Amino acid sequence: MRLLIIDDHPMTCAGLQSLLQACYPDARIDARHNAADLATLAAQADYVFLDMHLPDQGFGAMLDTLRPWMSRVILISAAPEAALVEEARRRGARGLLLKNADVDHVLDGFRRIQAGEAVFDILDQDGDWSGPALTERQRHVYDALLAGQSNKQIARSLGISEYTVKEHVTAILNVFGVRNRLELVLSQQIRN
Repeated sequence: MRLLIIDDHPMTCAGLQSLLQACYPDARIDARHNAADLATLAAQADYVFLDMHLPDQGFGAMLDTLRPWMSRVILISAAPEAALVEEARRRGARGLLLKNADVDHVLDGFRRIQAGEAVFDILDQDGDWSGPALTERQRHVYDALLAGQSNKQIARSLGISEYTVKEHVTAILNVFGVRNRLELVLSQQIRN
C-alpha cells in the first residue's frame, strides 16, 4: 500500500507518518509539505491524506488537480470548514479525519475508509454540519459537562483522574472553539 501525506506542518506529517508506519509496516509512506507535484504523487498513491489549508495552493485548486484521484483523498484538518468539506465530499473525497482526534479514532476512521465506508465524522447523513467529532471518552465527558457535573464528579463517574478530566475538557473546548464550560453549554443550547 502506498500512502501520501500532504500537510504544511512537518510535525503533523511526521506524527501521522509514524502512526501509519507502525500500523502498516509494509506500507510505503511519502510525506510532503506543499502541493508541488500533487498530481504525479497522487497518481501513485492508494490513499492521499490532504491538509485542507496549504499556503501554496488554494483548496479548490487542489481538488481540481486531484479530480481523477478523489476516491483516494482523505481530508485532514484541525479546523474544517463545513462548505469546503461538503465540496470535497460532493467531488468524491473518502473522508475527513480531524488532526486533534485521538490515535484510535484516526486509525478506526482509516480502517473504515479502507473497508469502503465514507467517513465524515462531523457531517451527518444529510450532509449537514453536526458538530465536531469527539472520541468515545470525550463524548462521555461532554455529556457530563452539559449535565452540569464538576470535574470531580465526572472523574468519579467515569473512574478516571481529575487531571485526565481536565485534559478532556480542554480538548473539548478547543474542538468546539469556546473558552469555557458556560460558552460550551450556551453554544449547544443555541445549536439545538
